[in-house]
Amino acid sequence: MSPGGVTTKVGAPAESTEDDYFQACRAARTWMDQQGGDPKTQIEPYLKTLQSAPTVGPGDFDKRWSELSAGQQSAVIVAVEAAADALCG
Repeated sequence: MSPGGVTTKVGAPAESTEDDYFQACRAARTWMDQQGGDPKTQIEPYLKTLQSAPTVGPGDFDKRWSELSAGQQSAVIVAVEAAADALCG
């Protein structure tokens, strides 16, 4: 948990399908590009939006953050970090 109250690490191995991972990574990268600036500084703000959003989408495997397993949460975080490094594929 970050000082801002955002989950940025999960003590579980990442669990997702290849497609879910790709969709989460692309959604994160699109959001980061819209914000502008250094994508690495957008990791925590993006995760905050996922964790507090009342809606769902490809960035969180179409589930609320609280409905994701620890492994799925970990996979989302890994995908977001990859998006910041432009490694979505």
